[in-house]
Amino acid sequence: MLELYHNNISVCAQKVRIVLAEKNLPWTNHHLSLAKGEQLTPEFKKMNPRGVVPVLVHDGNVIVESSVICSYLDEVFPAPPLMPKNPVERATMRLWCKLPDDVLHMACATVSFAISFGRQLKQRAGAGLEERLMKMPDPARRERQRALIEKGIEAPFFRDHIKVFDKTFAEMEAQLGKTKWLASDAFTLADIEITPYVERIDRLGLAAMWENRPRLADWFARIKARPSFKAIADYPPSDYDDTGRDGLKDWSRIRELIAA
Repeated sequence: MLELYHNNISVCAQKVRIVLAEKNLPWTNHHLSLAKGEQLTPEFKKMNPRGVVPVLVHDGNVIVESSVICSYLDEVFPAPPLMPKNPVERATMRLWCKLPDDVLHMACATVSFAISFGRQLKQRAGAGLEERLMKMPDPARRERQRALIEKGIEAPFFRDHIKVFDKTFAEMEAQLGKTKWLASDAFTLADIEITPYVERIDRLGLAAMWENRPRLADWFARIKARPSFKAIADYPPSDYDDTGRDGLKDWSRIRELIAA
């Protein structure tokens, strides 16, 4: 039995749901409201002390960290395989899968909060905002959110993090000139790991970041045509909303920050 504790628009949860969809695996849905802080309750933190989604429970065994969960699912349920057999291609796949954990996920959190989520959290929490922030177990993450809520895209680290996306998209464009998908000519975990981050940028209204990257644009169109993309499309926002395309109004300033 597979149980997934997740959130509809969590990028980490989205990639796990894509793996589940690619393998056509049934699972029990436990949706947590991040806006209400349900991931910060003592009950949930017993499963994951970091207080973040997703968490997979398989036959009573708790698996945390989205990249670990994706690899676990591919090992336990090997058909269809989502890792290349060729060792060089597998190494390439692992580099792409490593990217979110190294830099891309933090960059995504920064961009999302600066453009959209920070304002939403401030409006909903009202006078309880400070109490909400103080419940976060990671002090560094708490202070980053505080800065983004107060300063938006002018937060001092926003420029570095939007540049992470620009660099990633340039690397994707180059790789897709060599292979059909990111690691090989077959669809793999590499494509799954990166998909939610490209989708988030699109939903925030910043698709202009690949207007001069045709291979990336084609890759994204093929991603959205796969049946497994419903693992994102069929789970609309239920607390934070990342579909407002708020970045459109900030695009000229964001373009300046990327070029700086």
